[in-house]
Amino acid sequence: ASYLVCPAWLPTNHILFQMANIFLFLSYMAPGGIHGLLYLRICLAIGSFFFALWGYVILCAFDTLVWNVFFTLINLVHVIVLMYILRPVRFSTDMEKVYREMFQPLKVSRQQFQSAVSCVKEIVELRPKENYTVETKTVADRLSLVLSGRLVVSQRKRALQVVDKHEFLDSPEWFGVCSNDRYQVTMTAVEMCRLLVWNRDKLKLTISGDPFLRAVFDNVVGKDVVKKLLFVTSCNGLANHEMDAASETTKLLIQMKEGKAGMDVLLNRHCKDRCDVNLWNLGVADPETTV
Repeated sequence: ASYLVCPAWLPTNHILFQMANIFLFLSYMAPGGIHGLLYLRICLAIGSFFFALWGYVILCAFDTLVWNVFFTLINLVHVIVLMYILRPVRFSTDMEKVYREMFQPLKVSRQQFQSAVSCVKEIVELRPKENYTVETKTVADRLSLVLSGRLVVSQRKRALQVVDKHEFLDSPEWFGVCSNDRYQVTMTAVEMCRLLVWNRDKLKLTISGDPFLRAVFDNVVGKDVVKKLLFVTSCNGLANHEMDAASETTKLLIQMKEGKAGMDVLLNRHCKDRCDVNLWNLGVADPETTV
C-alpha cells in the first residue's frame, strides 16, 4: 500500500471544470487556415471562461479567476480581429462585375481586391467622339479599364485598334513607363463609354506588399498587352484585299480606304436613326458586323 501514489481518488470535479476541458479538447482539433484559427480562438475563449467560472464559484481561488479571465480577454480580442478580417466585403455594381469576371477566377480574395479598389481614382464617362487621351499631350499616369462601350486607339489620325468592355486602354504603359511620360496614342470613344481609372503609381505601391496580387495584376495586364500585340501583328501580316474585307469585330483598323486613314473613315460614319446614342451603330444591327 505504501507504493500507491493515489491511495484515494478525489471526487469528480464540477461540471464547469468538465466543460472547460471539453472546449480545450475541441481546440486541439482546429483545422488549418484563417477559419481554423478563428475556431481555435473561440474554443480557447470559451474554455478559459469556464475555467474562470470554476475558479470563482467552486474553488474560490482568486489567482485561478484572474489568470483565466485574462486568457479569455486575450482570445476574445483575437476573435474580434479575425471576424473583422473575415467580414464580408461588398463592392459597387461595376466593381463587383470586374471582380467576378476578371479577378475571382484567379483566386483573388475580396479582401485583396479591396486594396486595389481603394486606389481607384475615378469613373469617367465619355460621349461618342470624345477623346480620353491625346497623343503627346496627356500624361500617362493611370491604368484604365473599359467598363462599357468601345474606344478606338489611333496614332496620327490612323486607327489602330478598338478596345472593348473589360479590356485595358493603357496596358502597355503599365510596364516601364514613368508617370511624367505622355501617351503616344489618342483614345476616342466610339459610343457611350464608362472607364474605371486607377492611379497607377498608388496601385503599384499598394499591391507591392502582396506578391500574389501583384503577380495577378501583372498577369492580367500582360495578357492584355499580348492580345493587343497579336492583333497588330496579325493586321500587319494581312494582304491589302484581306484588310478591306476585315470587319470592325476583328479590331484591326489600320487599313486605308479611298486614300483616307481608317480613323477618318470611322469618325465620319453616322447612325441612320438620330435618336440612337451610338453614332457608329456597332453591334447586331450593324450590317457591316458579323455578329
